[in-house]
Amino acid sequence: MMDSRSTTSLLAAAAILSAILGFSYGATFSGACEAIKDAPVGCAEWWLSRYQTLIAVAGAIFAAWLGAQPVLRQLRLSSLQTAATLQQVYSTREKLLENEFRPELVALEKLSDELMWYFRTDEEHNSLTHWVWDMNQTVDSIEERLRQHQLKNLDGDNMVIARRGLIDTLEVLSKCMRNYNATVGADDPESSSSDEDMANAQEAELRAATELPNRITEASKAIDKMRTAYAADLQALRSKRQVYDQILATAALSREV
Repeated sequence: MMDSRSTTSLLAAAAILSAILGFSYGATFSGACEAIKDAPVGCAEWWLSRYQTLIAVAGAIFAAWLGAQPVLRQLRLSSLQTAATLQQVYSTREKLLENEFRPELVALEKLSDELMWYFRTDEEHNSLTHWVWDMNQTVDSIEERLRQHQLKNLDGDNMVIARRGLIDTLEVLSKCMRNYNATVGADDPESSSSDEDMANAQEAELRAATELPNRITEASKAIDKMRTAYAADLQALRSKRQVYDQILATAALSREV
């Protein structure tokens, strides 16, 4: 069966031919060729002479159309092959992004929830030191995982920016948490810390205790941005894949018709 493009082209050629015959037919019955009605071929000779240029143009257009059909079919085939390739590429990237980042997103959301515990507790500073120490190890572990994932280069454009921001934020939080426990072990007799070192550690500890709430809030916001960036990049991939899904579906429907 002919596809819709071939049908349209044939209709266009038929329209041109119909126009030529229409002009000729009208001329014949309006008396335009009355003067040569006794010629060997009568009115046909008149309208063939009068419309020979238009007939030649129509013939050239029809011949060009016939000659272009193999090229057009090849172009359509090439276009469909490209669409199929890109559809597969975006589908693969979509699945890869989902499979790679979902476990990481779960870990980040868990970290955010654990960090928010700081604002839900009324523990004193001395009791918080153990929590901060443990969380510092967790933050460092997550930061390292983020860096390793960054090297895989699987992120979308939005995620690249969000991941860099999150890594930087966790790095600052980790430093703050280390300073929060700066005096731990400093009073050990076997330690070579001087009085000046102890004073500096105490100062860093006080500063960290003041900064910690803001650092935790910044980390939570950075995790939210990462989640939003993931959703945006995933949707972008889906939208691109769906465009080629539609192209291939339309082509398949045209062949069936």
